[in-house]
Amino acid sequence: MPTKPADLSNSIVFLRVDMNSPMDPSGKFLDEHRVIDGVNAIKWCFSNDADVVVVISHQGRKKEETLKPHFKIVNKHFPNRAKFIDNISDLPKEAEAAKKDSILLLENIRSLDQEKKYDDVTKTALYNAFKETEKLTGKRIIYAKDDLSVCHRKDLSVYGLPMQLKSEGHEVVAGQLLRNELDRVKITKEKISHGNVICLWGGGKFEDYLHLFEPFLTKYKNAIVLTAGPLALLMSKASGKDIGENEKMFNINGDVVERANKIMEKYGNRILVPKDFYVENSNGKELVDNGNLNGLIVDIGPKTVRLYKSIVAKNKHSTIIGNGPLGEYEKLPNAKGTIQVYTEVFSPLRKHFVIGGGGDFNTMMDILGFVPNMRSSGGKAFLELLAFGTLPGLEPLELRR
Repeated sequence: MPTKPADLSNSIVFLRVDMNSPMDPSGKFLDEHRVIDGVNAIKWCFSNDADVVVVISHQGRKKEETLKPHFKIVNKHFPNRAKFIDNISDLPKEAEAAKKDSILLLENIRSLDQEKKYDDVTKTALYNAFKETEKLTGKRIIYAKDDLSVCHRKDLSVYGLPMQLKSEGHEVVAGQLLRNELDRVKITKEKISHGNVICLWGGGKFEDYLHLFEPFLTKYKNAIVLTAGPLALLMSKASGKDIGENEKMFNINGDVVERANKIMEKYGNRILVPKDFYVENSNGKELVDNGNLNGLIVDIGPKTVRLYKSIVAKNKHSTIIGNGPLGEYEKLPNAKGTIQVYTEVFSPLRKHFVIGGGGDFNTMMDILGFVPNMRSSGGKAFLELLAFGTLPGLEPLELRR
């Protein structure tokens, strides 16, 4: 990685961060870690003499989700210095009018269709805003990336724009958080290159996991995966089990099932699925065996808890990588499986090295009061970096690794 400090003097910095955070239905943050990471990235820019910082981030998967709650936190840390920009077309003039040490926070970048789908970077609103800002202000414009957690994607703000800017001779630099994350990856690789590796994976971003299973399990032959949540349903379906109405709820059909089936055929002895679940149906909450899921899953059942705990207990001194919840942890009655399994994971008697891999895992651990040996904000990107050694979003950066 670069050893010299960044020189951002007399510049406007377009800063791509990931402030995407879990929130409850009322819009209250369940975890503010990523917003604070964004705040720290802004501070890093100013500590390296940036004049103005334009913050680019996203929230959730839907276009209508907003960064206005995040702005409130940014505003608390930088009182009277931050402004929220609803429309990207307003950005160049706002940047021209901005005083030194100002912050401009753009609305959810995923509200723009071009963030996910673009053919020509130079015809996108984000590129035009960058170039127009350069023209109006006459200042040096730098693109900074502190966004490891989305670097596994080829989104416009993550990959397309910085690659285009680099080709034009603009500076594209790595922020301090991203550099720190790459150090964590290096430490993790050392840890998992020997000894047992136990992965606790859940969540519903199937494409990310299906992309990851084979390279990860091929590279780390000492690793097993204990699945939960929607991911466990997918792997169960691929193993021939009936997952009931969960199939429609989580869109578990077609191509993803075929791909999961091939993975289970090859690695099924190293990918474990729950034996039972708690489900919610017309009878209320009910305990059922996997394959007889007459309801929507909300937690793993006691047979699964015993199985997963026994694996964790027997394999002392393991490296444990947590990514995704074991149940609907936001509701305490549905967090029992998570509490029981992770109590075993964090038992001092087992002497495990626990790595927190991303958003929901880190939120769970904070709620439960557990402290991982190492915490990454990277999520799936962190795991992919372990498996592949590089990511699309790192390509625009000149990192000596």
